[in-house]
Amino acid sequence: MQTLSNLPQITASHLVKSVNLNHHGTLYAGQMAEWVVEVGFMTARAALRCDPRRLVCIRLHGMDFRRSVPSGETLVLEGRVVHVGRTSLSVHVAAHLVDHPPGEPFPTEGFVTFVHIEEGRATPHGLDVAPPEEGEARRLWDHILEERKRR
Repeated sequence: MQTLSNLPQITASHLVKSVNLNHHGTLYAGQMAEWVVEVGFMTARAALRCDPRRLVCIRLHGMDFRRSVPSGETLVLEGRVVHVGRTSLSVHVAAHLVDHPPGEPFPTEGFVTFVHIEEGRATPHGLDVAPPEEGEARRLWDHILEERKRR
């Protein structure tokens, strides 16, 4: 049995360009959502070590925008697995500016949940992970469980 801390984490960077901007001249939310799902997918695939055709995104959730991001900034998105089910896994993605001051909130963070599939149906992925016992990892694990109860 593995622990969440043993699973790979993925980091990707994006330069915010004029093509990524909304009508206010700041990063378009749809573009940020695309980047969050992309990093989530790469993180889930690295954890499962599976064929990309075996993963499907079923939910983008809890994505909060805390500050706008202007053109010219470099965003660093970091993904880590925070919950593992029998056929699914959830990834937390945090996006921060390349020169992010310590203690300042991330401009964006959220969760992406993926399901392992075969022939169009959810199937067990075989990743066996023990729930964390304490700390931030346990808080995020429990957050996903609470969200599932509300659905």
